[in-house]
Amino acid sequence: MNALRSRIAHAARWPFASRFASPLWLGVRIYLGSVWLQFGLAKLRGGWLTGNPLHALLDTVARGQTPAPFPAYRHVARTLIDTGADRILSAAIPLTELLVAAAFFTGLLLVPAAAGAVLLNLNLILSGIATWQFDGRIILLQLLLLVAWRVAGFLGLGQVWAAKAPRRARRRSLLLGYQPA
Repeated sequence: MNALRSRIAHAARWPFASRFASPLWLGVRIYLGSVWLQFGLAKLRGGWLTGNPLHALLDTVARGQTPAPFPAYRHVARTLIDTGADRILSAAIPLTELLVAAAFFTGLLLVPAAAGAVLLNLNLILSGIATWQFDGRIILLQLLLLVAWRVAGFLGLGQVWAAKAPRRARRRSLLLGYQPA
């Protein structure tokens, strides 16, 4: 019985610990990168850098016209409008989405990008703008990437950077997206 339990535990850990699973994570990274690239490019084409389209969106949330699961989020939206942060966020959000896409494509700074992407998705869900049906799946994939951080970025620029980085910097492998040997 212990041998069976050990084999099951090993099989469950394999995708998160074996470098042979890195092609699987590369596929997940490419998918997520393409999603974030589409989000960022759509916002750039929509004039987010030159205008303030976030103001209307936040105003809709503040007036309670979205199915926000937390009514307190209305106050957050109102505060962002009142302080003028909506103008800053209108430029920062599409650029952040493009940076997240670049991190997923390259495998460099994968952990901070995945954590930031989860927070961006949760923010959309909490505001009532997005749904769990799509964004929940994206969040799940990003969380799985975070769990598999030791091998998820093995096929990417993190490996190249680690080979050229001093040994002291390699210890900070969490930023690389994988744990170098």
